[in-house]
Parts: sequence; C-alpha cells; structure tokens
Amino acid sequence: MTTYNLSAFAGAGAQFFDDNGSPLVGGKLYSYAAGTSTLLATYTTSAGTVANTNPIILNAGGRTPNEIWQATGILLKFVLYNSVNELIGTYDGIPSINDPFGINSQLTSIAGTNTITATATPTLTAYATGAIYSFIAANTNSGAATLSIDGLTAKSITKNGAVALSAGDIQAGKMMLVEYDGTTFQLINNIVYGGSITNGNIVSLTSPLGVSNGGTGLATLTANNVLLGNGVATVQLVAPSTSGNLLASDGTTWNSTTPVVVAPTVAGQVPFCTNGSTYTATQKIVPMTAVASTSGTSIDFTSIPSWVKRITLVFQNVSLSGTANFLIQLGTGGTPTTSGYSSGSSSMGNLVASVTSSSGIIMSVGGTAAYALSGSITFCNLSSNIWAANGVGGYTGTTGTVTVGGHISLGGTLNMLRFTTTNGTDTFDAGSVNVLYE
Repeated sequence: MTTYNLSAFAGAGAQFFDDNGSPLVGGKLYSYAAGTSTLLATYTTSAGTVANTNPIILNAGGRTPNEIWQATGILLKFVLYNSVNELIGTYDGIPSINDPFGINSQLTSIAGTNTITATATPTLTAYATGAIYSFIAANTNSGAATLSIDGLTAKSITKNGAVALSAGDIQAGKMMLVEYDGTTFQLINNIVYGGSITNGNIVSLTSPLGVSNGGTGLATLTANNVLLGNGVATVQLVAPSTSGNLLASDGTTWNSTTPVVVAPTVAGQVPFCTNGSTYTATQKIVPMTAVASTSGTSIDFTSIPSWVKRITLVFQNVSLSGTANFLIQLGTGGTPTTSGYSSGSSSMGNLVASVTSSSGIIMSVGGTAAYALSGSITFCNLSSNIWAANGVGGYTGTTGTVTVGGHISLGGTLNMLRFTTTNGTDTFDAGSVNVLYE
C-alpha cells in the first residue's frame, strides 16, 4: 500500500520570492521523478487521492494553494519558474519528511544468482540516485551480477567503484547493502566470508598466506617475537632475547640490543652527546684551569669544544698596572677576533665612567689602577656564530660596581677566549681568572 508524507521541499505553508524579495506571484512549480524530465504527481493531502496541478501555480502571496504530499520511497525533482517562464531554480533528489523508505529500504522476494530480482515497498517507479537498499541474498553469485527492482531495468552490481563482482562477493543468506549511483548499484558491504585471501575472495585457510599477498607465510607465530617486513620474502622474527633488551635500529633493520648505560664517574655529571652518535658522562658545567692574573698582558683559554653554547668568564680580585680597561675577545681557529664588536660598560659608585669598544667586550676599571675587580661575564650563543655578552663586577677597596653588555658575530665556530686590556701594554698584577663552559 502506497503511503504519503509531506514533501521535504515545500510541504506546508511554503512561500517563494523573486530575486528582488517580492512574492513570486503566478510562479510555476513543476514536479518530476528525481533525475529525470518525467512529470510525477504530488498530492494535496496524506490520502493521496487528489493530485496537485503540475505545475502548481503560486497565489498572490507566492504560496502554494495546497499542501504538497508525495509518495514515500520516491525522490522528486522540483523546478521553479516565474510567471513568464524564467527559471528560478532546480531542486533534485527531494524525499518526503520522515520517509521510512527514502534512504534505506529492505527488498523482498529476492531471486536469482547472477541476475537478481527483488521487490520494494512501496513499489518503485524509477531508480533514484543515492537510494540505498538492502537484501538477503538467495544464492551465492558465481560472477558478474545485476539487480532489477520491481521490474525496472536491470543494473550492474559493482564493488570498489565500477569493478564487476567476482564469484563469492554475494553470499547466500547474508545481508547485502547496495547504493544506486545513477548508473550501477555499488555493493557497500563488500565483505567476504571465509578463510584465506585469493584475488580478494576468502576461500580457505588450508595453507599460510604468502607475503606477496599480504600475509606472513607462517602457519604459526612464535610467542612474543616481533615481526619485521622483508620485501617479498618471508617475514623476519626478532626474539626478546635478554631481559632488559631494547628494539634498536642499526640503520637497516631492527635488533634486540642491550641498552648502553652511561655510568657517572664524578658528582654532577649528566649523559651528554658531543659527537651526534654516543653519550658520555660529562659535567653539566665544565671548568677549565684557573690562571693567576699576576703577570702578562693577556690570558688565553683555548680548545673550547665546538658544541659549547654558553661560556662564563669568572675573575677574582684582578687588577692592572695602569688605567687601561679590561677587554675580552672571542676567537676562531685559535686566533682572537679583534674587530666587529659592539660593547659598552659603565662604572657606578665612587668610580663613575662609561666606555665603549668595537675591539672586544669592554669592562671599565673606573679610570684607576688602585682597585681590583671581581665578578663574571657570560657569553651565550644566540644563533649560528652570534654571541651575546652580559656581566657585572664589584670593586675591592672602594664602593662601586661595573656592568657590561655587547655582542659579536664570529666568522666561524668559537674555540677560544682571550682576557686582555684595551691598550695591550698594561700588565696584570693581582688575582686569578677562569672559564666555565656548557
């Protein structure tokens, strides 16, 4: 028995307008079978006994004079024109509201093996693109198959798009689900029922599935082993081996490997990589050898590792024979860089002075040789070979402090630091100095 529901397009109280927002007086609304140019009636009530005119002529308010009801299980196409037959719009694939058959319908009276026939409720008058149907197969297909519903033209059943079915794709007694794509019925639940895979069909499990067909080539798998792919050959197995082992790569394959334990030798060490391949126990902050600053015009700290990202120059009670300022120069290839710096330093307290330099990172001594300085200057790697400096110190023998800031872009990788003076002739006469790196 055919039932009727309100149309999802213009079921009740619908009003239409032209492009200027005025009611579409005298507009014409045609209804067709979905995807076709075949007129198909709509009805004024749920009884389905009185058909609307086709086209429906809109009244003075741009409304349909009656409600629009359509048969369940049928998709319609609506085409709307104005009163002078200018197209307003086309609306295809429209179901009725709450249509139990509009999207999914289980077919009955299934017959045939490769030429399958079935009946729908309500009876179909045309296939609608996007309609989904299910059926319990009467037989297992032996090759390409077709489906005809309610005596309509038989359409091919395909899988994976437009691929024809293979034997066994449809299984007797199993629920099949198909969707009409406008040309064919595509099998949605392309499920194979059985054992081993041969050309997409499960046939049996009498022998292991080979690697070339997506299997392991093995009848059984050793407990707890790890499987490794090996191209088209039989898979490899890696056993856990010794307790505590890890699965490690040698760049080609995986092996059960004893982990390398980096044992500390001195308090404060951490595992650290300096070569990009192994870890060693290394102090987090590495001190170089302290040097007495009691003679000479410069002190060099060389062989600073290339991986270093921060250097701290520490000095205690350092003084000079004259009034020159301290100068710190970074270097590459064992040679200090003597230009390209931007640095400044200011003394505060009893010794007030400000100085700048492009020859190194400068630290003011306040214009006197009478007092010693203690403090530190830290150099941090900003990026590539760019280093930024900041530091602070305090005077011994008077009240005052000194601040330092600056930067340098080196021409290569830093590997040395020189502690010297601005005039290169005043000599160190007290204290000690050291470098820490990390």
